[in-house]
Amino acid sequence: MNKYIILFIFSIVFLNSCGVVSSILGGDYNNAIYDDGVLTYYDEYSSSIKRFKVINENNMIETKTFRTYAESDNLIIYVENGANVQRSSVSKIGYSFNKYYSDLVNTYGNHTDVDGNGKINILLFSMNPAGASTVILGYFYPDDLILGNFNDAEILYMDVDLVNGIPDIMAGTILHELQHLINFNVNDINKGISMDLWLNEALSESTSILYSPTTVSSRIEEFNSMGGYYCFYTWYLPIAVFANYPSASVFMNWLYSASGNDKTVFRDIASSSQINGYDKVLSSVSHRGMASTWEELLLNWMEGIFSYQVSGVNPVFRRFGETVPLYPGALVAYYGSLGSISDNNLSTRKLNANIEIALNKDMYIGDSPSAINIQIPSSVNSMQYKSSSQSGKPYVPKYKNILFGKDGKIKEY
Repeated sequence: MNKYIILFIFSIVFLNSCGVVSSILGGDYNNAIYDDGVLTYYDEYSSSIKRFKVINENNMIETKTFRTYAESDNLIIYVENGANVQRSSVSKIGYSFNKYYSDLVNTYGNHTDVDGNGKINILLFSMNPAGASTVILGYFYPDDLILGNFNDAEILYMDVDLVNGIPDIMAGTILHELQHLINFNVNDINKGISMDLWLNEALSESTSILYSPTTVSSRIEEFNSMGGYYCFYTWYLPIAVFANYPSASVFMNWLYSASGNDKTVFRDIASSSQINGYDKVLSSVSHRGMASTWEELLLNWMEGIFSYQVSGVNPVFRRFGETVPLYPGALVAYYGSLGSISDNNLSTRKLNANIEIALNKDMYIGDSPSAINIQIPSSVNSMQYKSSSQSGKPYVPKYKNILFGKDGKIKEY
């Protein structure tokens, strides 16, 4: 009799090591092997297996197999079967998520619970082609929250190699994408209308202001390399200028600073009942005395930037003689004065006797924005300054975010 008991126990141990027990007992069986105080980790050979649809490195829908890797009260992390993952890096992203999850939800709103587990699922897999010069950090897919459309779960998709290599940046990316997931529930599902793209992205950038100084530093570095063209309102510029994410980040950074580092400035924007994005922002900042119109707010922001009110930001003056197309919401600064230009959407403000900023105050949002072409004036001071536009090549970021629309198509900058 004893030999049969021993044989049975040996069989269970053997089958467990081969991952068979999880198949016999069902997909929710997991064997916890380690807890680092941040996450509970599961045996990679016996943890439950799940199949998820993903957008692969060729921008095609593909079904991949994942194993349950780690878990906490509000988070489950899955790793693509066979992928190499560093536990120390996963612990970093888990620590950040656990630390800020409740505060982020209190600030930006509640998310759905389509799969009924009360948790956010993170899928780690290879999503970038080998040798790519610009890589995608991660994304949220809206169809996941519509029953029967995709994976029917609250999922954030992240590149496993980047989690291994740059966990601090990926921790910020996860919170950035979590805001998008929450935003879809608050606006698209509950209100039946999407938030303006530029503001949705700006709110995601604001999560870094609160929770990810590494991401903030990266955005400031990008902002300082853009060549002096500042714009996030027209998110998809028809010109080869990377301005949207860095401009949005520094704008939200300035709002936070101007509000006395009061994070409710972001909460009030996220929860505003206003329809237009700029009205949502104004409803939050107007009673704080920051501006009463969108035009005034953008000019105040640019004046604040050139007064070095955001630490680390080094704005650039445009070079004399350049012709600059100003799209809606775009701003530039220069020495001298434009003089009289017959366009009602052009707004200028003198910062001092020598420096002026120009803004296209048009509030158009759509696929066909119109530019105001201005020529940067010549002055004695302007000859001392150069913008990075003289390099001949626009700044191209190494890492990029992507946002999917309701139609399932990727919207890229």
